[in-house]
Amino acid sequence: MLKKFLAGLGIDGAKVNFVIDNEVVELGGVVSGNVYVSGGGVDQVIEEITIALEVSSRYKAGDHIRHVNQEIASGVIAKQLAVKANSPEFKIPIRFELPYNIPISTNNTKYQFRTNLDIPNAVDAKDIDTITIKPNQLVQCLLDAIGILGFRSKADSGSFNGKFQQFEFVPTRFLKGKLDELEVYFEAHEDRINVMLQIDKKVRGLFASAMDDLDLDERHVNFSLLKNQLVSREQTSEILASIIQQEYDKIPC
Repeated sequence: MLKKFLAGLGIDGAKVNFVIDNEVVELGGVVSGNVYVSGGGVDQVIEEITIALEVSSRYKAGDHIRHVNQEIASGVIAKQLAVKANSPEFKIPIRFELPYNIPISTNNTKYQFRTNLDIPNAVDAKDIDTITIKPNQLVQCLLDAIGILGFRSKADSGSFNGKFQQFEFVPTRFLKGKLDELEVYFEAHEDRINVMLQIDKKVRGLFASAMDDLDLDERHVNFSLLKNQLVSREQTSEILASIIQQEYDKIPC
């Protein structure tokens, strides 16, 4: 009776452990591993085993710092499993393909897998495993091209607000002294990247404050970079420089 009571509280009950083969995976890549389940001190029935990929981040909204926790994907990997007391460990192979259009890991944006045993009338057993999602070749080419132009990433760049991830850069060479900052948003796909740039012009003089309040010192542009435009970071940087310059020239003086 005591063992059943303790198992119901999650003490000496069935245990779960997700062992990931690759803890660093690129966008669109495959996460593989095994979920290991072992019996506790009493017989138990596992209603289902679920795995969820979760992202957490913090971002600035006005003068406030806000936090976001969001489930990217989840699934049931097993149902109705009878686990005998002190039964030997068994494993369930896992293979999960990451989407392309999700945030990448940054200082502010983190990922984890949450593995859960749903056991009726008992505290569910859980396992938390961190994972790093890095840019794929196309996204890395885009980021490298921005760096080639001399744009330096700001400290809070890469924040995710639950809808989009924002990258903020300051110029150190190209358009230095002319731009306040460059904001970059992108949505990766297998064969292209959809990009949105916010170009903030550095405005001086009597009407600078008014232009800033009315967002007249900003320019937004949307475009797509195809796979063949993301082969060489030098080539991509030339494309970006041309687009940024053209849009900058359209901002009122």
